[in-house]
Amino acid sequence: MCALYAATASISGYAFAQETPSSYETALSAFETGDYANALIFGKLAGTGGNADAQVLVAHILSKGLNGSANKNDAVVWYLKAAKNGNTDAMVALGELAINTHGGLSAADAVNWLAQAANNGRPDAMRALADIYLLGKGTAPDQAKGREWLVKASNYGDVSAAHKLGDQYFETDPNKALIWYEKAAVGGDAHAAYIAAIMYAENYEIQPDAVKVAQLLRQAAEANIPAAQADFGLVVYQGNGVERSIEDAAAWFKKSAESGDAEGQFLYAFTLAKGEGVQQSYEDAYYWLLHAETTKGASDIIEYDQSRTELKKRLEDNVDPAVLARARARLVANK
Repeated sequence: MCALYAATASISGYAFAQETPSSYETALSAFETGDYANALIFGKLAGTGGNADAQVLVAHILSKGLNGSANKNDAVVWYLKAAKNGNTDAMVALGELAINTHGGLSAADAVNWLAQAANNGRPDAMRALADIYLLGKGTAPDQAKGREWLVKASNYGDVSAAHKLGDQYFETDPNKALIWYEKAAVGGDAHAAYIAAIMYAENYEIQPDAVKVAQLLRQAAEANIPAAQADFGLVVYQGNGVERSIEDAAAWFKKSAESGDAEGQFLYAFTLAKGEGVQQSYEDAYYWLLHAETTKGASDIIEYDQSRTELKKRLEDNVDPAVLARARARLVANK
């Protein structure tokens, strides 16, 4: 006798599913091992018994089509059961389905379900509501209301919301934008840290602060953002806001170069040509100089054009042609 049949009882000729204490756990275990058929069977059993987590599990399987083709309409039915039981995951999922007008829901329904989730403390729902109002999805655009929801989400610790607030104010109020970018950076957003560093460094109506530039660039560089690695290497090389170290600068230039950043490749070529912080190598210097010329974004680094041209001419005029030929062959082989 199968487990599902054993878990049913006949009353007055009708079979009613009875939830066993382990039905949801069994469904969850099956789901985690990729056994979506049994996850669906036991999830429905637990969900029919009122388990909201099981209802969400069933809805997720149906919505994503994990056990066959997706069935958004049936997924909505199960999400509604869970949402009525106060499950905020279900509310957020209904909001996402509604935004895309799936399962018979309209974009206008998204505001209702996301607002319910937001009012129950879900920052992701707050951020989604902000997008709805900022873009006018299913409702009239309302920039003020959109920003209000982003502020609420940020106050709940949503780093993405803080970053978005920075983006909102970047063009119109740089100082306010900087506040939100720095808040996002404190929350671990390395890209926000990089933007804030550039704002401190490049006169976006912001009081320059070399120490903050170095701190924020370090955060972004350590998060493996290639452009930030090049920029941080440069401030380390100059000792601007941080202790000077040509060895550390060369190491950062190398990381940036190997990650595909044109500026990093050019700066690494210079350190190799001069032998600053790294063993001098004209072949490697020429290789990275040629590499920088063919890397996407190289044309945007106009401040280095003259220096790059001068270095290339110096190498080509003074270095053994065989050495330069080896560098060219490496570049072709590595492309």
